[in-house]
Amino acid sequence: MPILFKHGIYFYWNDNKFKLVYDNTEVSFDEVVSVFDDPYQLTNIDSRFDYDELRMRTVGMSNQGRLLVVAWVQTSDDEITIITVFKPVNTQLREYQNAR
Repeated sequence: MPILFKHGIYFYWNDNKFKLVYDNTEVSFDEVVSVFDDPYQLTNIDSRFDYDELRMRTVGMSNQGRLLVVAWVQTSDDEITIITVFKPVNTQLREYQNAR
């Protein structure tokens, strides 16, 4: 399982999910985590489905200049598990642009 420690937080990502996402997008784990450094990032509860956990979605600019949406869950005060990453849909893009 890929693990990255940044700003006092451990970021985790399931091996199989990371490989699947990377093979489709070529977005590295480091690039995904860099979205959390964006001062303009937008984070909301992901309430699209009835998950058995509190899932979050963060829209932000990566260290490679790509706008990404990161789905994640906070498993403890200092641990975040990445679920997936994808390109924003038009509404997310507009929300991000309007927040800047």
